Amino acid sequence: MSRTLTTPGTTPASDASRTAPAPDAAVADPLIEAVRALNTGALDCVQVNAAVLADVTHGPGAHLELGARPRFAPHHPGDGRLPTVEQSPADQIRWMGPPLGLALEAGPPVADGRALLDLLPEDGSPLYAVGDAYRMPWLPYHGHQHMDHSVLLRSMDAGARVEAVDAYDNETPYGRAEPVVCSFERAEAAALFGGAPTLPVTVRPVPFTRRPVEATLEDNAREAALLLAGDAPERYATAFRDHPDQQEACNTLLLETWLLNRSRRLYAAWAAHRAPGSALARTAADQAAAWDALAGQCYLAARRVQRGRPVPPQIHTALAELLRVDARNAVDASRTTPGDAMPYALPQIRETVVRTVADVLDADPAVVTAVDDLSLLDGFASFQMVETVERLEDAYGVEFGPDDLDSGVLCRVDGLVDLVLRTTGGAEVARS
Repeated sequence: MSRTLTTPGTTPASDASRTAPAPDAAVADPLIEAVRALNTGALDCVQVNAAVLADVTHGPGAHLELGARPRFAPHHPGDGRLPTVEQSPADQIRWMGPPLGLALEAGPPVADGRALLDLLPEDGSPLYAVGDAYRMPWLPYHGHQHMDHSVLLRSMDAGARVEAVDAYDNETPYGRAEPVVCSFERAEAAALFGGAPTLPVTVRPVPFTRRPVEATLEDNAREAALLLAGDAPERYATAFRDHPDQQEACNTLLLETWLLNRSRRLYAAWAAHRAPGSALARTAADQAAAWDALAGQCYLAARRVQRGRPVPPQIHTALAELLRVDARNAVDASRTTPGDAMPYALPQIRETVVRTVADVLDADPAVVTAVDDLSLLDGFASFQMVETVERLEDAYGVEFGPDDLDSGVLCRVDGLVDLVLRTTGGAEVARS
């Protein structure tokens, strides 16, 4: 098996066979380029590889529509079992399709590895599948923990080899999972996916239209108002506080807050993408940071309980309160005027442009503002230029004219600011 690390800026684990691909390859692989640009830290292990396909099909940032509806809908199984916001892969596959602009059709589970590989498209396009992380050697869970995990599989070298592409990114108890491409001999791949059911999913593109921000916020507010009228956050938190086995409760709560944290990160990324520089984006970012902090507290609580120490009581109160703050923010956001959500004043446009470029490059905004020519920044090439343009068009609800898409304009912050101002009906930037 050979492995290729696909994301820049990460450090390979102990596997010395990983090598970084040449960034200026003659023919860029759209799948790998999409993995590079993906907001992997805001996606779970089932979402992440469907998100790759959405960005390949509909362009960079398409996957962020998954984050527009940060719901809280726990399932309470009863019989002393703890509630959970986790969905089955089948349920996730059903709801992910429309926001991603994909038709996702799960087939019957396949336990024979050779039969699974027979489903790989002959043209080399990927098959999206959900299998057992325990059997996937590129993951830290391999040989340690059984859990559902998605992967993209494609046939290579006329079927002689199989490539597994996985954009998952997470720190686990067994080490770090990083986005990778793994190449296997066909027989080796068949052995990996034999003996445990794998769910193959047929993927077709469908028309993709981003819903207006205001319409999405109104839907979120309606659900939030119902939550605020009841006691769902308190019942959810109390179930963990009062469970007789606190080690089980803390371990489960750690997973629950991880899932809620990622969904709030994805919502913040969606808000920053669709309404950059707005009060909506700032509030969502602040709330995501609060969920980050709670997830960290739950990790510490789980470790304390393992050592026989008591659970910090504040985590349950904080959990219920964060869920209520989510809901209050959703109600408040629906009252935001379009002008507040989409700023057109010169200082805000400049801030939006800088933050958009910084987000595309995963760079410090101060570094972006310090250069006259963005092409001098590490990683700012044609793909990143296109993503920057598309994000700005989405943010302001406009389409730049073909005559405006000159590299001399697109490689300068002032040029991009001028472009936004002209297209939205404002004046040009005043230069000294």
